[in-house]
Amino acid sequence: MVASASWDALGTWCEVLTVHEDDLPDVAELARSRVADVEVAHARWQRESASATGSRAIDPVLADAAAAVLRTAEFTGGLVVPLPGWRAVRLDPDALTLTVPDGEEFGFGPSVHAWAADWIAQACLDELGVGCLVNLGGDIATRGEVPDGGWLVEIDDGRPGPQGHPVISMGWPGGLATSAAAATDAGHRTWRTVTVAARSCERASAACAAAMLLGDAAPRWLSQRELPARLVHTGGVIVQTNGWPQQRWAV
Repeated sequence: MVASASWDALGTWCEVLTVHEDDLPDVAELARSRVADVEVAHARWQRESASATGSRAIDPVLADAAAAVLRTAEFTGGLVVPLPGWRAVRLDPDALTLTVPDGEEFGFGPSVHAWAADWIAQACLDELGVGCLVNLGGDIATRGEVPDGGWLVEIDDGRPGPQGHPVISMGWPGGLATSAAAATDAGHRTWRTVTVAARSCERASAACAAAMLLGDAAPRWLSQRELPARLVHTGGVIVQTNGWPQQRWAV
């Protein structure tokens, strides 16, 4: 029987699900500890950012998060970046330093949620031998054993129709992410929401953010990268790329 626990974390919420109820306490404890590590490291970084310039010491946890942010910038060809001069950023994972151009501040942004979801889910598998689903504010990562029929995930596309929200089954070890246009920005966007499935939550989240910026070119961009996706146009038309899972409906 699937079991779950949830709590507020990283400015949003965290939910963990396990196939077996007996596994939930250990998974929840590990997830809470990992989330706390990220929160402490990020708070320290923010406190020290006002007066720091050039090369800065960075916590090991945050160094991994920064690497994920830079991978996102590279994967999206500079569409989703932590700062304008991102190509000049130098991360030294051995010395634990991050160097940014003068006058610029490295922004971790929502990429941290996707990276952290992957990190926690992988740790549950590696350290506990437990399969789980980790959901950090809608950024979802799965690893290991899945329930019969897969993890059932409801896709929030903003305005459910008469059938309700679509539900898909996640039976793969990887990730799922959704980006939505802000209410104040909806009139300037092509897509109301974009949901992408990938082999990691980090990659799914990066693709979502890029697709929102690409507008009409997004379906082709996603298809070229063999990323299954569901895009909801601001006018209500739904576009799916190859490989998007079969869906059912939840009222």
